[in-house]
Amino acid sequence: QHYPDPNHKPEMAIALTVFEGLCGFRPVNEILENMKAHKELHSHLSKEIVDIINYGKQSVIDEISFIKKLFKELIKLKKSADIVKEALERSSDLSASDKLFNRIHAQHPGDGGLVCIYLLNHVILQPGECMFLGANKMHAYFSGDCVECMACSDNVIRAGLTVKFSDVDTLVNMVDCTPGSVASQKLTPIRTKGDNIRMYVPPVKDFAVDRVWPNNKPLTLVNKASPQIMLCTEGSGTVSSGDCAENISPGDVVFVVPHVSVKVTGDCTVFTAYCQD
Repeated sequence: QHYPDPNHKPEMAIALTVFEGLCGFRPVNEILENMKAHKELHSHLSKEIVDIINYGKQSVIDEISFIKKLFKELIKLKKSADIVKEALERSSDLSASDKLFNRIHAQHPGDGGLVCIYLLNHVILQPGECMFLGANKMHAYFSGDCVECMACSDNVIRAGLTVKFSDVDTLVNMVDCTPGSVASQKLTPIRTKGDNIRMYVPPVKDFAVDRVWPNNKPLTLVNKASPQIMLCTEGSGTVSSGDCAENISPGDVVFVVPHVSVKVTGDCTVFTAYCQD
């Protein structure tokens, strides 16, 4: 009923403005540091988890199993947000994660997903930067504008920070708990055609995205084996192929059939999505 599609759902977000969110689990030492600072949660966690928090990373035998167990206990803890919020109100020494918790708590008061701020990487992208989210990787978007591209699937498993259907048990069972740094969540684009194209090519074949800005010089794009969807996000220009031409401005979308060469002109920025060959 809730997950009708058989396909996976990796996705990526390319920042148009400064863009902020959570993506992927932090390195274990950062998680332990955050948990050690929040002793108000310890009495609600299992002895096994609390012992690891107190003894440090050297006591972690299997990082993925530890993160999964900690996440399961925290996400299922009723009133976890209230417990943390009360502790923060008594403190005058707030960490960056604490300040983020307070800010998002104002938008989602009492939400059980808020504790994930202490487990997931806080990622801030500058315009043009990109983060890739593999299938089953936890994430949340907080602010900013982006171009988002994903595989052909409508399956979304939610556990918090939403008014939509949440399915904590399914998320706990499926979530990818591999830890990694903020830098590891980012996808570096490939430069081509001088300085007028960036190719965002994720490690899945389902999609890729090019960012194109011709700077008032005609720019011919290599034809693709798959259809393309072109989106203008800035300025104005023209997309043409043979005798066919379409004027574009922000918000306009052009569909391009396979194996057709396209020329972009004008002072504009265009994102084009396609399947990798």
